[in-house]
Amino acid sequence: MGDATGQIRYKPGAMTEARAITDFRAPRWMRSGHLQTLGAALPIFARPGDLAEERCWFDLPGGGALHGRAWWHVGKTRPAVLVLHGVGGTSDSRSVVRGGRALFAAGFHVVRLDLRGAGEGLARAPGIYHAGLIDDPRVVVEALGKDPRVSRVTVLGISLGGHLTLKMMGELGAAVPAALAAAVSISAPVDVGRTTLEIDRLRNLPYGSYVLRGLVKQAGDFAAVHPDKTHFDPKGLKKLRKVRDYHEHVIVPMHGFRDADDYHVSQSAGPHLANVARPTLMIHAEDDPMVPLATVTPYAAAASPQVELLVSAGGGHVGWLGGLREAHWVNTWAIDRAIAFLGRYV
Repeated sequence: MGDATGQIRYKPGAMTEARAITDFRAPRWMRSGHLQTLGAALPIFARPGDLAEERCWFDLPGGGALHGRAWWHVGKTRPAVLVLHGVGGTSDSRSVVRGGRALFAAGFHVVRLDLRGAGEGLARAPGIYHAGLIDDPRVVVEALGKDPRVSRVTVLGISLGGHLTLKMMGELGAAVPAALAAAVSISAPVDVGRTTLEIDRLRNLPYGSYVLRGLVKQAGDFAAVHPDKTHFDPKGLKKLRKVRDYHEHVIVPMHGFRDADDYHVSQSAGPHLANVARPTLMIHAEDDPMVPLATVTPYAAAASPQVELLVSAGGGHVGWLGGLREAHWVNTWAIDRAIAFLGRYV
């Protein structure tokens, strides 16, 4: 079913196989999903500019802490957005910084989080993050909900950060922190196993290699700083060739899963979407080379009425770049729709 702007909005119980026709229009030379995906990774318009940044720490249950970077509207009580990065990324990832800038300009306080063991949070990390470790966003949402500068809390998760967002919303259901008003995921996998298989395919070698390099670096850095907390062989990291290999070699022993299949099945967000109790928007592109829409729609069809799936025909993975001007990279089609959605509930 379409709306006035032309994009397709899927609601549970009304899923169709219709191809999305969207108001997102990229220049002809940027319409490829691959170009959109690769373009989003370029170091363009991805600096905070003159925004004053506050470093903050969020204590984790059982010890350790998470590191975040906050942009505050000084002297004003505003809704806050917690922004979660993708796999192998940090709070300084280009999509996180660009999206954060747009959210701040729209009037939100913005907190960009380093997931467990990533970025500046490495020094106080008790372990390494994985796709289903919902304690990380939950702890930060609870802390922001108690901050006098914050009126309501929302979450924007990008790629794996989007999966973590959806997993938290679904697994906690009605028990999500009271301050949490709404959430958005962008290009988020919902089936960890099928997405891992897709990324590891030969045709996606550039993406798989990029993701794996980031993961291996983070695991190696963690082992160097926390040898007493490292439950995998750091020397074996150089032998890994696929993302699934990383799951077997690092995630399984670090978190006590039986094997990679156990991790994939037990931590996937898809089966939990039926339990989401707060407004949640999932944004995807039909031409996403890393998270095929076919891996998303079956779960979205069975999702709670609180979940909405917005699909564009083009955009790639975390792309939606409309041109070469800075505004096209900061206020992307997806980010503008995330801002509009979150604004309805704060």
